[in-house]
Amino acid sequence: MTQWQDKTRGGHPYRVTGRNPDSDYPIRGEVVDSGFMVRVQWTEDGRCNLDAESECDLIPIEAEAPSPAKVRVDLALAAINYKRACEAMESARESVGIALDVLVALVKQRGRDPVVVKIDGSHFLFEFHDTQIELSEIEVL
Repeated sequence: MTQWQDKTRGGHPYRVTGRNPDSDYPIRGEVVDSGFMVRVQWTEDGRCNLDAESECDLIPIEAEAPSPAKVRVDLALAAINYKRACEAMESARESVGIALDVLVALVKQRGRDPVVVKIDGSHFLFEFHDTQIELSEIEVL
């Protein structure tokens, strides 16, 4: 949502009193002009319904461009987080590989019958076909 400066284009104080999203002028409010409170409506980009270019138009607060030093820090932090995420993915792949090796070894010991396993309150059916293991979550009645 757009942030607005505290005065209108003409330097008038204002306040937003509500929104009507189904309108061409969805922002409702009041502007103080020459000591009088004037009810106005604005478009999403802050144009007032009174004139083509009005002293009552809202002025958006422009985001300041970050300094080169901040950009370097942000890039460094993003690079560190990316590296950590890659390491975590690699570790997860290794864990999955180890778990699969253990599962295959247990299947060989047990035979090729389907197995139901309860994990964290959910039931999973492991079925074994040739060199593949199929896993599906099931509801146990």
